Amino acid sequence: MNMQEIIDLATQMEGKMSKCYEELSQFCRDESISKELMVLSKEEIDHMNLLITGKNYVSEAPEIFELKSDREFGMKEGLNRVMILIDKIKNKRVRFTEAMNDTFELEKLFEQLHLKTIIEVNDTSLKNLFKALSQGDKEHKKRLIEILKRLY
Repeated sequence: MNMQEIIDLATQMEGKMSKCYEELSQFCRDESISKELMVLSKEEIDHMNLLITGKNYVSEAPEIFELKSDREFGMKEGLNRVMILIDKIKNKRVRFTEAMNDTFELEKLFEQLHLKTIIEVNDTSLKNLFKALSQGDKEHKKRLIEILKRLY
């Protein structure tokens, strides 16, 4: 995969995570948690927009970069997992706490994928883009843990 394809896939992942948080928000019975989940959903949209900006940058100054096949598999697997989770939430085939734990695991996976991409990218602007995404994932994990603590 070249960098533009990576950014396209990452953009899809962020968009699906936004949808996941939106579905979790509607599934949740606690209004304050529901509002927090909608904030997380909007932050995922911000991540998507950041990636779109990155794609525009790459189209102007393309970098020689090829994603390792295991990372490509990880990204596609993550995207598939979030789509399955969204379907489970929509159709109420999962408990809320289980869905929250699954979402945490997805954020963890995406953070690791972004960190690994930082290592392989040479361009400083692209490094900063993926660093910002990994920091966002890390922050989302912290907030999910806080929400989970309130549920128990």
